[in-house]
Amino acid sequence: METRKADLEEIPAIVKLKYKMFEESGMAPRLHADFNRMVTEDYRELYRAGTAQHFVIEQEGSVIACAGGFIRNDAPYRYLKLQVYGFIADVYVEPAYRRKGFARTLTNEVLAWFAVNNVRLYRLGATDAARPLYESLGFTSTNEMGLFR
Repeated sequence: METRKADLEEIPAIVKLKYKMFEESGMAPRLHADFNRMVTEDYRELYRAGTAQHFVIEQEGSVIACAGGFIRNDAPYRYLKLQVYGFIADVYVEPAYRRKGFARTLTNEVLAWFAVNNVRLYRLGATDAARPLYESLGFTSTNEMGLFR
């Protein structure tokens, strides 16, 4: 298995995993009818701007796990001294490959990418099942906005 940065050509595979994540959480019926196209276009634009990067694990030519980092500067964070924060999203591992440390490995890749880009504040939303993983990585819950580090 190989862990590496995703490239533009792999965005459709990442979007497929993202959709599976929404299906598992019961949120798929709330998604826009044009979800796949919208996310694919947005991610391509963000990759080209250098404000997004996914890391993937591949097995036998298929992406089986991913985690994404997004450098954001929306309000109210843009009013802080650092003005940007890193948002971790799209952390998903195919069910057959879970409990092998892949989510942790990929999240650490995202955190390293943030460090290279001088991003020092991180935010993510985590399911109750994922919360212990992120707490072990130093994230704490501050309110309904998710986990921060």
